Amino acid sequence: MVGCVLGTDTCPNNIWQYFSWCYVFLPDGGKFYTFVLAAICWAIWNCRNQATFEQKKLKKPFAVIYSACGFISYWAGMMNGADREVMERGAKMLRASASNMMRIYAASGEMAQD
Repeated sequence: MVGCVLGTDTCPNNIWQYFSWCYVFLPDGGKFYTFVLAAICWAIWNCRNQATFEQKKLKKPFAVIYSACGFISYWAGMMNGADREVMERGAKMLRASASNMMRIYAASGEMAQD
């Protein structure tokens, strides 16, 4: 999903590839690489905990992305000036991309079968 926002279909397989991937697609955003990774990991962790401890089945993988967007937006509120605006804009772009992907997914009929 993050790659879709950046206009790529490549996906990193480990943390080193993630940082290389970020550098290629966001060369001027070095200070945000770990920030975004933390938001995505935290969102995955929370969804996993809900599934494991609260028996809440993950209905759509987009829930992880929406959760990560929430963390990014919330944490961006702790930043100042241009950094805050960049992070909020990034969260909005990621959320919009997830919404578009969800519409495509729903139109394909796969959601109805889940």
